[in-house]
Parts: sequence; C-alpha cells; structure tokens
Amino acid sequence: MRVSTNFALPLAALLFVFLLVPRAALADTYANCPTEPATNVRIAPGETFSGSNCNLYTDGDVDSFVFTGTTGETYQLAAAVNGAVPAQICLTLYNPSKVQIFSGCTNVPFSSPSVVTDQKLAATGTYTIVITEASRAKLNYGVSLERLYPFPADAQAVPKLGASLVGDITPLTDSDAWTFTSATTATYRVTATMTSSNSQLCMAVYFSNFTVAGSACTNIPFSSPIIQIDFTPTGAEAGTNMAFLQVAGNDSTATYTLEVSCLVGNCPAPQPCTLTDVLSYNATTSTLTMKFTVGNNLGTSANWSAWLTYADPQGTNLDTMQTLFSVSQPITNLKAITKTFTGLPKEGNVGVLSTLSTPHLSTAKTEGIACSSWVQINTGTEP
Repeated sequence: MRVSTNFALPLAALLFVFLLVPRAALADTYANCPTEPATNVRIAPGETFSGSNCNLYTDGDVDSFVFTGTTGETYQLAAAVNGAVPAQICLTLYNPSKVQIFSGCTNVPFSSPSVVTDQKLAATGTYTIVITEASRAKLNYGVSLERLYPFPADAQAVPKLGASLVGDITPLTDSDAWTFTSATTATYRVTATMTSSNSQLCMAVYFSNFTVAGSACTNIPFSSPIIQIDFTPTGAEAGTNMAFLQVAGNDSTATYTLEVSCLVGNCPAPQPCTLTDVLSYNATTSTLTMKFTVGNNLGTSANWSAWLTYADPQGTNLDTMQTLFSVSQPITNLKAITKTFTGLPKEGNVGVLSTLSTPHLSTAKTEGIACSSWVQINTGTEP
C-alpha cells in the first residue's frame, strides 16, 4: 500500500465546498455526564460524555464509567481535559475481575493533552473506566469509548464509491468510523479533507482482518489539509474495510469530507443487498439461534423482517407462521447480527423466512422484496 498527503485547494475554498455537500448522519452519540457523584455510568461503544457536568473537583474525586465487552474485541478509550488545564487527568481501566489492566495520564507540558489507549479484551464481562486527576483542581473533561474490532455497529456505511461525504468530530475525544467494501482486483484511495482549521485530523484505514492498510495526519501549518491512503487488499484483507478518523490529541473538534474512490483496476459495485442465515437449536433451553449476515446497499433504509414456521403441534393445521421481528435496517455493509428465539419446543423441522424490502420510493434501487433467505433446521421431537 502507499500513503500520501497532498494539498489541493485553499482552505477557504474547501470551506465553501463543505457547505454544498450533504451531511451524512454518523451514528455516534454524546451526552452530558450525570450530576455528581458520577460513578458506574453506563457508556456504550460510539458514545462520548462531554459537558458541564463532566468535572473533577479534588484529587480524591472519582468518576467511573462501565461497559460490557467480549473476549477478543478491541476498544479505543480516550479522555482529555476541556479548556484550561489546571491539573493532569488520568484514565484507568479495570477488567471484570476488578484488576487494573491500564493506567495513563495526560502530560500537557510535553504535548500529551489526552489519554488514548487501544485495548484488546482478554475476558468477557463488565469493564470499568475510572477518571481521576493528579492534583487538586477543578477541571472539565471528555471521555469516549469506541469498538474498533469487530468493526463498530455504529459505523456509517459509505453508500458508493466516489460519493463525497461530510463528517464532524465533536465534542472532544469523539471519533468517526466509516465502512466500505473492497476487492482484490483493484487499488482503492481513501481521501479525508479537513474543512476546519482549528485542529489536526488523523485517519487510519483498516483491512477486514483488522490489520492497518495505512495511516496519516494532516499538517495544516504546512498547508496540507488532505490525507490520502492508497491500498490494494489481498484475499485475507478484502471484504469490509474501515476508515477511522479522530483529532490528533483527541482534545479538539474538526469537520471534514471523506471519499472512497477506485484508483485503478476493477472495483466491483456492491450487491444491492445480502441476507443469509445459519440456524442452531439448543434443546435444553429451547432456544433457536439465528446468525444472520446482512448487507443493505439499496440507497435507503430497508425493512428487515423474519418469520418462524413450523407444524401445528395440535395437528389441526399443517403449518403455523409466527412473526419473529420486523425492524428498520439502515444502509449497511456486510454485518453479522445474531438473533435468538426462546421457548421453541421440539417441533421437528422448522423454518425461518427473512426478507429485506423497501417501500415504493424513487430513492430505492429495488422496490418491494429485494433479498430473502429461507433456511430449515431439525429441532427433534418430543418422545
């Protein structure tokens, strides 16, 4: 792969372009901290806490946040002081056994205004993030959590190659994740262009196996507001890729545009949609597990529905159909989603029908049922 940083337009012109490009709504969420004492506050992947209540008042003040993680997942945790820095801020991570597995502090005099760490989890359970300060002072902070791998569920899908998308990283410690598909038959270029001048933007592009295709940062003082990362995936690297963007130092905000382009070769267009299902049945708990792979590139949100069909145990009807769920599915690159249904007795052969469908809209590439899946499994029978 090749990483290059280029300057193409004066920043003023880029700001004008920014106003003309439609915004893409990223799924990141942020909120103010609860009032003191703020301990064991639930934080979800893709969530940032930043606001007037996110304060530390003394060197004994402890704010803590908890999240549930699974063995093998990788998360990025970030904390930064907002505004004046009367004291250093520290972030400590405890595993489900309450054992400390990371601790770090800011070091502002040496250009370290934040604490950022990537952690691969070694156990499943509840993790605790503790925010403290190194000396007595009142300070305001921001803290965020994002799952890097598997790629985050709140990532925004790039709808098509060549689309110019707008993103913003706000408040401080926030980050943006974009996903797109790639093939081994082409070289791709991912371009991020800053449209603000108050910070430095950094981007890393990950292959589907979570190795890094390339990473770089803008260099505004030297008139370089553009990051360009070129890569050609191998067989193990093709599939769903991720562009992950954040502000250098995680202590400021930024606006930017993002574009994924086909640089050279054959870049196949993504399938309009994908829907597959693998079933398993636990007779002890009477639980049916459905492992779906879902992809929606229809250009609009789709309706994802599933039904369970089985023989009537009373024998009065040959087949009975029961709705399992019906939910809205946004534009999504290939994504693994597990659903369960508990309370299914041994019914012999049962089937699950699922569909992705769109209303009759001019924005949809396909109207009506676009994708469907039909799978069966033998659950056994009662003696």
